[in-house]
Amino acid sequence: MKLGLCPPSGKHPAGLEADSLPQILSSAIGEAATGARLDDNRIHWKDVCMNKVVALVNEWDRFERSHPDGELADFCRYILARREQEGAELPGRPADTLPKIPDTGMLLKTMGRILAAFQLYHKAAMAKTELPFPDAFFYMNFLRQFGELRKTDLINQLLNEYTTGMEAINKLIKAGLITERPDQTDRRAKLISLSKKGEEVLLSCYEYVGKSGEMIFKGVGPETVKLCIGLLSGVERRHSALAIELKNRDFDEIYATIMGDEVG
Repeated sequence: MKLGLCPPSGKHPAGLEADSLPQILSSAIGEAATGARLDDNRIHWKDVCMNKVVALVNEWDRFERSHPDGELADFCRYILARREQEGAELPGRPADTLPKIPDTGMLLKTMGRILAAFQLYHKAAMAKTELPFPDAFFYMNFLRQFGELRKTDLINQLLNEYTTGMEAINKLIKAGLITERPDQTDRRAKLISLSKKGEEVLLSCYEYVGKSGEMIFKGVGPETVKLCIGLLSGVERRHSALAIELKNRDFDEIYATIMGDEVG
């Protein structure tokens, strides 16, 4: 067996190779149970277990530097997700022939493809309901969660363009799924909310939306899903606010505002 001992520098001693953490932990347990000795130098299992503890601490250090707000539960999900990914191979061309894509680009590509697939499934699912168009679900669901809103506030919260959002809202009003009334504090604005009919139709949609999500994440463990939520929720919160604030601004201004001191 090869020891997984790493000093604080993160470098491995000459001649030793680091196993993955799941291998480290499982081998440590096995060696502890049998009292095995590893080589001609007769290293006792207690020494091996200490090496495993050091490796575990190093693994935590790497996780904490990448995810400073991460909790112990997040670390455990991180390890489980890594174990699930071990041995996975990219389909298609060998890795060394693929173009070099930044990690952020690869992540965005992955998220974009997942979302595109979900939209296809969601469109088919909403065809089974009484909604006038697939995205009606998101408008109505937001109103159900947050209650009466101004039209512009709903459009902004869904990160939609004004014209697209107004067309969607008018279709829902015409279908009798939402109602509108004047805003007493601003006569120029209208407040909208779910109608009784809209509430009933929306409730019938959740089963189909849930099935769409089940299809997307079939074969993905629940701990991996929770890990993804934990790692990306901060990004989602930040850009949900920034996208509304910076909407319709010039790209260079958006970049400078978001990147701040990093802009050279």
